[in-house]
Amino acid sequence: MTKVHRFRFASSINPRRSAAIVCKSSGRQGRAVSAFIAALATLCSASAAAEAAPCRNYPATAAHAVKPRVEAVRLVEREAADRLIGLDTRPWPYLVGQARAAADAIGEPRALREEDGLDRCSEPVSRVRRICATAALALASALEEQAAGAATGMSRQIYAQAMALCESFMGQTPLRSFLRTSD
Repeated sequence: MTKVHRFRFASSINPRRSAAIVCKSSGRQGRAVSAFIAALATLCSASAAAEAAPCRNYPATAAHAVKPRVEAVRLVEREAADRLIGLDTRPWPYLVGQARAAADAIGEPRALREEDGLDRCSEPVSRVRRICATAALALASALEEQAAGAATGMSRQIYAQAMALCESFMGQTPLRSFLRTSD
């Protein structure tokens, strides 16, 4: 005698809730099939929950991780402002190198690859590391221009906008310096 197993797939509209597979059968073989399907559904829902975990609080987590490095960028900006008015004697190439080093520390390739994986999140997630690394590179570019004569309004504007976004992720108020003002 052949047993007939009836399966019913019950899904949910909410993507965070797992789908259920209901098996109606009797006997030992039916219970084994039911147990296998239940285990499979549990594994699928656990992997979906693990994929959603980085999406939940990514901006706050990333901001906590890169905040000391963003402080290093702000320090370079303050030193550059001091250099311009004669309070700091560090050469421009040194300050440019410090800004590039901070950008490399913020924009670690592994972390940026993980951040690129946030595309699969159901809600849009801010790219904290990428924005802050871009701000640090924009600072380096503006400082290179300053070393060559004077930073252009465009490079200063790019830095000011990117750094303001980065600082907002960190919960900091933007600095006031010559690199953030337009002439």
